[in-house]
Amino acid sequence: MHSNPITLEDLVERTIDLPSLPAAAMAIVRETEHPSASARTIAQYVAQDQALAARILRLANSSYYGLSRQVMDVSDAVVILGMRCIRNLCMVASTYPWVVNPSNGYGFGPKEIWTHSFAVGVGAQIVADRSGVGQRDQALTAGLMHNLGKMALGVWHEKDMPAVMALAGSANMTAEAAECHILGYSHCEVGRHMAEAWNLPKPLVEVMGYHHDPNSCPSDNPLVDCVHVADYLTMSMGLGLGGDGSRYDFHPESLTRLGIHESSLEGLANECEAAYARHEKLYELAA
Repeated sequence: MHSNPITLEDLVERTIDLPSLPAAAMAIVRETEHPSASARTIAQYVAQDQALAARILRLANSSYYGLSRQVMDVSDAVVILGMRCIRNLCMVASTYPWVVNPSNGYGFGPKEIWTHSFAVGVGAQIVADRSGVGQRDQALTAGLMHNLGKMALGVWHEKDMPAVMALAGSANMTAEAAECHILGYSHCEVGRHMAEAWNLPKPLVEVMGYHHDPNSCPSDNPLVDCVHVADYLTMSMGLGLGGDGSRYDFHPESLTRLGIHESSLEGLANECEAAYARHEKLYELAA
């Protein structure tokens, strides 16, 4: 039962009307994937967006980093903090101003999408550390972006979302299964197509498309498994659920691929919660 005539292609095309990631942030994400990336190039991209550069400097000068001197320009920030750290700060600074807004379609109040996405990012870093897959630098970005498809669905299908949530609750369905039943596609499909349209790196495209079904990911991508586990833990902790607190199908194969025993989940959840609390105030400086 597909109640809305908006096709997946239409929706992705219309999503240019949403607050989008700054071009500088997109360029930085792509650039830091290349072995030849340089601090100078990254700083040049950041400098193209004055608002983004200001947020980066505010974060870099926060007490969290405890630097011995004030960081005066973006080039200094890149050299002192490192390209990967700048990439993460850049993504936080870019996403925070618009994911803090409520999403009426999903029943998310102010900051709830941010809370969930940020918690998943922090959790994905911890899972990556525990597994030793060497994806820690990319994990925060992946977690922050994993649910961007929901932003689009929440805007273009706001009137359909109550029916989606009602079906998920009454039929003991996952939210994405209910989305497919009512709309004809899920937020994961929307997110994957958006990421492809934005020319994001393939690992991020796959995270946005397969974080709920990591076994279907067409390539060996540990980031998908890290985000899936972190997403499950974050949902279990009740961080930023909104109206989407329905069934979550966890795939233990992700743990197997990551080399993590299921008995470790409770300890991981405690680590994620503590890390989220430590980082939350820092990243609110990005507002």
